[in-house]
Amino acid sequence: MAKLLRVLIIVILILSIVSLVFAHLQFGRKELLTKRNAVLTEQIVSLSKTIEKVDAPEAETPEIQKDISEVSDRELANPERESVLERYSARLEQQNLEPLNYDSDAKRIQLNSYYVVDAEGKKVISPVDGRPQTKGPGSMQELLDQLLERAKLQQGTLNKTRDELTKMRERVAAAVADINKLKTEGRVTKRELKESREQVAALQTEKEALEGRVAKLTAEKKELTAEVADKQDQIEKLNEEKITITDELASSQKTNAELLKKIKDLTSGNVGGPTNLDPTNLARPSAGDKGKVIEANDELKFVIIELSGDAMDELMGAERANALPQFDMNVRRTGRASAAGDFVTRIKLRQAVRGKNFVVADILSDWQQVPVEKGDVVFF
Repeated sequence: MAKLLRVLIIVILILSIVSLVFAHLQFGRKELLTKRNAVLTEQIVSLSKTIEKVDAPEAETPEIQKDISEVSDRELANPERESVLERYSARLEQQNLEPLNYDSDAKRIQLNSYYVVDAEGKKVISPVDGRPQTKGPGSMQELLDQLLERAKLQQGTLNKTRDELTKMRERVAAAVADINKLKTEGRVTKRELKESREQVAALQTEKEALEGRVAKLTAEKKELTAEVADKQDQIEKLNEEKITITDELASSQKTNAELLKKIKDLTSGNVGGPTNLDPTNLARPSAGDKGKVIEANDELKFVIIELSGDAMDELMGAERANALPQFDMNVRRTGRASAAGDFVTRIKLRQAVRGKNFVVADILSDWQQVPVEKGDVVFF
C-alpha cells in the first residue's frame, strides 16, 4: 500500500510539474494573444478612420459646353457645341466625408467581444447549433463586416474615380491637341496680321506723303492759276493797248502824211533850206540806250517801244508839250553775235502815245538784219 501511495505521489508530482510547464507556456501564449489582439484592435481603429462611413450624396454636374465648330473667318452666332462633362459624376469630387471611426470606448469593447452578449453580459446561445453566437449586433464580427462592406463600396468608388480620370485624361488630351492646333494656326495668323499691319503702316505713310504732295501741288496750282489769271489780265490789257496804239499809229500815219504834204507845200515856195517846222531839224538826243521793244510786227514793219523818262524829256520836253521828232534810232539785241555785231535794225519814230512812254516806230527794212523781237534794246 505504501508503495502504491508512493507511486501515486510521484505521478501527481510529475503531473504537477507538467501542469506547471503547460501553465507557463499558456501564460506566454495568452500574453502573445493579448498583445496581438491589442495591435489588431488599434489597426482596425486606424483603418476605420480611412474608410468613409457613407457614400457621397449626389451633386449637380456643372455644365461645360465646348465649341466644336470649325475656326474660320465666318462669324457664327450659334456655333455647334458638345458637353465636356457628359455622364460625369460630380459627387466623386466631394472630400472630407465622415469616416467610420471606431475610436471610441464602446467600439473598442465591441472589437474585443468575440461572442455576442446580452444586456447582462452573458453569451447569447445560437438556437441552431446551441453554441455561443459570434456574429450579430454587439460582436466584433459586426464591425469587421461593416468595415469590409464600406471598404468594398469605397473600392468601387475608387475604381469609378479611376475610370472618370481616364476619361478626363482623354478629354484633356483631345483639348490639348485642339489648343496646340489653334496655337499653331494663331501664330501663323499673328505673323500674317503683323505683316498686314506693317503694310498698312507703310501705305499710311505713303498716303500721308502723297496727301502732302497733293496739298503742295494744289497750293502751287492755285498760285499758278492766280498768276495765269494775272498774266491773262496783263495780256488783255496789252492787247487793248496794242489795239489803241495801232489805231493811233494809223491815225498818226495819216496825220503825218497830211503834215508832210502841207510842209512840202509850204516849203516849195521858199528859197532857203528847210524851215523850223521840219521835225528832223530839231535837237538830237544824247547818245546811249533809250528804251526797249515791247511789241514788234515784222509783217507790217512797225514796233512799239517803251522809252525811258529821260529820253522822252529829251525828245518832247519836260512838259511833253513838243511834237515827237521823227528821228532814226537803232535796235540791238544783247548777246547776239554776227558780222554786224549785236545790231538788229534801224527804226524811225512816228507817233507817241499820250500820257505814256510808248512810241510807235517804223522798221527800216534796208537796215534790218533779223526780225525785231520783244526785249530788244533801243539806242541812239
